[in-house]
Order: sequence, then structure tokens, then C-alpha cells
Amino acid sequence: MEYVAKGMTRREFMAGAVVGAASLAIGGCANLPCCGQTKFKLAMAGYTLNSFSVDDALDFCAAHGFAHLCVKDFHLPYDASPAKIAEFRRKCADHGVTPYGVGPISIYSEDEAKSRFDYAAALGVPLMVGIPGKKTGPKWKDCHSDRALCEVCSRLADEYGIRFAIHNHGRNPKTGAPNLYPAVPETYDLIHDLSPRMGFCVDWAYTYADGLDCREIVTKYASRIFDGHVRCLSDKGNGSAGINPAGRVFDYDGIFDALRSIGYDGCLGLELANAFPDNPQWIDESRDYFRGLM
Repeated sequence: MEYVAKGMTRREFMAGAVVGAASLAIGGCANLPCCGQTKFKLAMAGYTLNSFSVDDALDFCAAHGFAHLCVKDFHLPYDASPAKIAEFRRKCADHGVTPYGVGPISIYSEDEAKSRFDYAAALGVPLMVGIPGKKTGPKWKDCHSDRALCEVCSRLADEYGIRFAIHNHGRNPKTGAPNLYPAVPETYDLIHDLSPRMGFCVDWAYTYADGLDCREIVTKYASRIFDGHVRCLSDKGNGSAGINPAGRVFDYDGIFDALRSIGYDGCLGLELANAFPDNPQWIDESRDYFRGLM
């Protein structure tokens, strides 16, 4: 990757990021309100770094102060050999990065579900973020929620001892996927009687954009919230309209307070893929904003 921002090489940007991360580690934390009083962690959602090689992605996480990563297949392919998986884990350790889960992963068959659980188990993570869907068209957004595949994933979750978190993509047909686990309430109706290892990766931006009461979602479905994605929004009705914190249309204070109240101890992955390649500074600004609430 030659450039990460207009007029700036990746090397130049990363050098500046190291200085910023160092200053945060040395003195910035002391200035953050309530720092250290939450159990959950701000992590990096692998999808945010979808245009980065694995080495660049880990460099980026280390330079920008992200110690936890949800792994996507473009950083560790599904068919990676045991040697490649071991190499990936070594690289993560060398960068001070913990792979805490994998996904989101689209799953369309029982065989594919088994293969993806094998993948997560081989990496040694306790969490898979997944979207078990029934294909009804050429695009993933054309898929529909699939109760039968949820039952398969439930059985495999118990068999492997890996929690399975279904990702929501919003009810708005223009910006989300209204037929494919659009929001937590619809997903809960499909999985409530399955294994307690079946739960949610709550995309809080989509949840807010759908007009749902985010605090109520936290308290009502507390036992099934395994993971989450966060980003600031520029449009109240568009859950994918990521922006830097200065342009945000809502605050996460209430969500974070609710998560604290239930003792949530998982991760919140920063998912801001549209920041690249022109606005990489949004990552640092978002990191500082969210950690300022923790």
C-alpha cells in the first residue's frame, strides 16, 4: 500500500501515529474521564483495515494503540495451514495484539459452518461473529435470515465451546439489510430458544439509526451481547454513514453507561472502513472519543 492519505505516504503517516500513540500511553490516559473504570475494551474491527495486508494491519493496530483485533479472512484466509496460523499468532504477539475473535463471516451451508468453526478453533479464539444466511440473490444483502442454519451454528457453538455472535446490518433497505438479521429484536426471536452461546455482535450505529432505544437493548438482551461495533455517524438514519467525532449526530454516553451497568466485559470494535484511504485521522479521533467515555 503506497498511500494512506492524499499527499502522505504510509511511512509518513505511521511515523506520526507512533508519536501520537506514545503520547496517549504516557500522558493521555490520565486526562480521560473514568479511565479504567469499565470492563470492556475498545478493539479494532478487522473490516476497517480491509485494504491492508496482514503486516500493515498489525503495524497499524500497534501504532494506533489497538491491542485487540477481530480477525477477517483477508488477514488470515479460511484455508490457512497450521503453519500460517502459527505465524499469524506470532506476528500478533510481536505487535502486542490479541486476536479475540473472527468475523463477521457469512455462512451459507452446514458444511461451511463446520469449516468456519474449525477455523476459529484452530486460531484459538472464543468468539465468532457470523451471519448465517439463505442466498436469494447475487449480493450478500439479498440474503435472508435462516433459522435452520442458526440451529446448526447453535449445535456447533456448544460442540466447540465457541460463542457465536450474529451481526445486525439495519432495517433500512437503502443502507442496511432488512431481511438479514436487521436488528437485535428480530434476531432474538430466531435464536432465543437455542444455545446460550448464540448471541449478538451489536452494531450500535445501525441500532441507533433504526430508531431503537440502545440502552433498552443493552438491558433487555444483556446475557446475549457478546461483541459490538462502534462508529460515529453523520446521518441519524444511515447506520453506515461513518464520520469523525466532530461531525457526529449522537453520543455513545448512554450506551457505555448501560454496558457498564450490566458488567459487559467484551470488546467494542471500531468499524470505520470508509475512513480509508482519505481520512485515516478519523481512526485516532474516534479512538480518543470512545476511550474518553470509558
